[in-house]
Amino acid sequence: MKILSAISLLLCATGASSAQQTVPCEIIVPVLDANKQVLTATVPDGQSYPVFREAPPSKLVSDVRRELETSFAQQVLRLDHYARNLMIAKRTEAHRNSEEWLTAPMYFLMSTEERGFARFGFWLQDEAGKRKLILAGYVDMVVGDDCSQGCIEEIFSHELGYLILRTLTGSLEAGHSRKMHQSMTVTDYPTAFDEGFAEHFQPLSRDSHPNGVASGTFATDFDLFWLSAADGQLRTDGVKRNVFIHRKPLPESAFDGTPELYRLFVDAETTTVFLPTELKNGQQMMASEGVISTLFYRFVNDEQLRTHYRESSFYRAFLPTLSGLPESAITPAENMHLKLFAAMAELHGMKRGQPPMISVVENYARLFPDEAKRIYGDFIATTWGATVSQQLQADLARAASDGGRGDISAFRRDDSSSLFESTIADVTNGKRLLDDNLGPELWILNSEFKIAPSMWTNDRRLPLTINLNTATEPELMTIAGVDIVVARKIVAARNANGFFRSVNELEPILPPEIMHHVISMSDEMKRLPPYDRE
Repeated sequence: MKILSAISLLLCATGASSAQQTVPCEIIVPVLDANKQVLTATVPDGQSYPVFREAPPSKLVSDVRRELETSFAQQVLRLDHYARNLMIAKRTEAHRNSEEWLTAPMYFLMSTEERGFARFGFWLQDEAGKRKLILAGYVDMVVGDDCSQGCIEEIFSHELGYLILRTLTGSLEAGHSRKMHQSMTVTDYPTAFDEGFAEHFQPLSRDSHPNGVASGTFATDFDLFWLSAADGQLRTDGVKRNVFIHRKPLPESAFDGTPELYRLFVDAETTTVFLPTELKNGQQMMASEGVISTLFYRFVNDEQLRTHYRESSFYRAFLPTLSGLPESAITPAENMHLKLFAAMAELHGMKRGQPPMISVVENYARLFPDEAKRIYGDFIATTWGATVSQQLQADLARAASDGGRGDISAFRRDDSSSLFESTIADVTNGKRLLDDNLGPELWILNSEFKIAPSMWTNDRRLPLTINLNTATEPELMTIAGVDIVVARKIVAARNANGFFRSVNELEPILPPEIMHHVISMSDEMKRLPPYDRE
């Protein structure tokens, strides 16, 4: 069978050509008060911003600056510069007030706060104590004593990805999921797109780094005991193995007579085990940041797409000083990113409720029709056709099952290749849409079941929101009266048809009292605004 021949993946070339100018990044540190807290000051409208100053010279500052100028982080800084130039070129009257933000330097805050964050706006204080309000983005992260492990370039690139996305798209509409986002978790379309785009820089960063830790090699299995470490590992090897399109197994506790439901919920969300012959449905895939990261990673590494340069005029919006052939100034990986940026900059026109990733691919195909078949092929091959065709998804899953068992007779009988190729052709020719097999989002609010904003806290204060078209059995079991038997019936009915068209389609499955409760949960959800994540 020749199913996945549409994708050829090579490692990302991250080195800058000699014609490329280094994009600087200003290094700053917090100004602390007498209690060692970050000083803040307000503007006339009452908005408060933190106060920073230029980082004083030190070996650590020099090391950080070297990393930002010579590692993969420098490529992402260039991408940020290109994205801002594009928006300056596209700016309208509404954008002109934001030109300061688009032309300001990028800033790196050597922070006192753990992890990394993408932030916006601060006061810059000079040696005389005079302050200037800087309405620009910056990356806030803690720096250890050793900059050689690749952590700076990976985390910095991830966080800068959020700022690049904001530059290109503005603020995406908030989603409805209240679950903690992780590579292995299904949330909602906007959250998955936001996180997945930022995450795709992590495997690209590790591809470029010779260090074992940075490349994802751990000394022992014990290094992966902690949830964040396992999540970080999946963001590299999981992306490369395309594991996130697959379903996860049910925790054993789901079959206990009276399982502890919160423990069951957490176990299902955090497991890093995936079933190689069972697929998520298309809506689950588009709400998975791991799948979105995989798609971006594969697009950028597709040799045909990344080495197919456009006419020089296309690149002048990104690099106004370009002279000569774009190949002399822009690497293949940057080239593909710039074409994706052009598609992402038009997300404001996407259909409401459509996954942003599908809108990006459709915009790309419209902007570059000679590349449409390739980008559609990559998308359909990566997702096994789940968003387009229920039949193609089922055929590919069956072939994977037959092949995984070593059933040579059944494997030879599988004929998914022709349907795979015809589906790509139909989408390319406009006979089918990438979201033909996606149903509506059917959110309900389970106000009786509270979850914590992160898995490692006991602060269970958020009511669980459930999309009936993406919910797993453990999520459904949080609904009063729904046990494992009923939950499996719901998922089986959904899988048989691809999706539910309305909440009412659960009526043949649920007892009347539970059905009435679910309808009430749906009505309650409709009264809530989308969830703005902290």
